[in-house]
Amino acid sequence: MDLEKFIEKTPYLYHLTSQTNAANIIASRQLFSANQLITLTGDDALQKVKREKRPVHLQLTVDGVAISLRDQQPISHVALPKCLTDGWNIGDFLYHLNERVFMWPTLKRLWSHFGRYESENPVIFRFSTRDMLAANPHVKFCRLNSGATRANSYLGGKPPERGPNTFQTAADFNLPVGQVAEVTFENQCTIAGTFSYSERPDGEFSAI
Repeated sequence: MDLEKFIEKTPYLYHLTSQTNAANIIASRQLFSANQLITLTGDDALQKVKREKRPVHLQLTVDGVAISLRDQQPISHVALPKCLTDGWNIGDFLYHLNERVFMWPTLKRLWSHFGRYESENPVIFRFSTRDMLAANPHVKFCRLNSGATRANSYLGGKPPERGPNTFQTAADFNLPVGQVAEVTFENQCTIAGTFSYSERPDGEFSAI
């Protein structure tokens, strides 16, 4: 995939988070994966969560700061094993998922995610795609909503395949720019350039 074409077509990246997390994200200009945050708690008892589905939001404390991790309800323990590749099991894929910071490349995809959490009044951050990719070259792209294991009638009732190649570099992503469903960063990413926030995808974005 041509990164310049992707940037031209997708000038912004969107990240949805809990109100609990917003102030710390703004102050630190860092976003961390679920696994990284669990590691930072220093709580050995929590380490197993890296390979488990979160049925509800998980509340963490890192250096005295409260952090909320979103649930993973759209992941089906029935559907997921049917689409895993390369000998992976459920725990392998969940760990792989939890290693990443996720962003949406379009408002359409953001709307789909926002609908699940609208009642919680989340915060939406909007970043410059160009600035974020320049500052975080470890970016990888995904062609599907990796955390929603919906059955697909075209695949005989199975969800699309998932495994080690679910997230790909631009060089390996051999689909049109418009097929990018998720933009991800392993472990953490630095917020670069100016950014803004809103409480709704169709709301006004205010500069930070």
